[in-house]
Amino acid sequence: MRILPANEAARVFAVEALRRGELLIFPTETVYGIGADAQNAAAAERLTVAKGRPLGKPFQWLVATPEIARRGSSFWDPRAERLARAFWPGPLTLVVPAGERSVGWRVPRHTWLLELLHAWGGALMASSANLTGLPPPKACAEAVRGLGGSVSLAVDGGILPPGEASTVVEFTPEGMRLLRSGAIPEESLRAVLDAG
Repeated sequence: MRILPANEAARVFAVEALRRGELLIFPTETVYGIGADAQNAAAAERLTVAKGRPLGKPFQWLVATPEIARRGSSFWDPRAERLARAFWPGPLTLVVPAGERSVGWRVPRHTWLLELLHAWGGALMASSANLTGLPPPKACAEAVRGLGGSVSLAVDGGILPPGEASTVVEFTPEGMRLLRSGAIPEESLRAVLDAG
């Protein structure tokens, strides 16, 4: 496993690793994440095993732009659009139908990660870089201690500021539901939606 600072060289290595179906540890604006190519089923299985996560539990998909999320969804609620415009890039995950399943989309605010997503061009299937049930890491070294044996590259973006993981909201044709409280309070979401 290689550990690199969050720079251009790390971005090049990360894209190459993703193309090979390997797992990465990387910084976000909330916690350190672990991820892989969202379109690679074998990589998704490795990510599930690395996290010690129940089979079938979905991961969020990190993308560079809202347009990618819209194109990948089979139902994009106008309320989801309002929240995306208000809070993306940022710590908000919008779960919407995408064919036979639902996908939790997020456009992160972390500069290096956004540059990686633009260079990658697709979605990064991701979760916090900790074993299931343990606290999400705020330092690369902490993430590497827990999951370093499963990844080919860890990108060190320094110690991340205090704060919570992303807020997760689900949209279906039946309505909206808060799945996880997080960095964006529910009242802030409601204020945007009520403003119409």
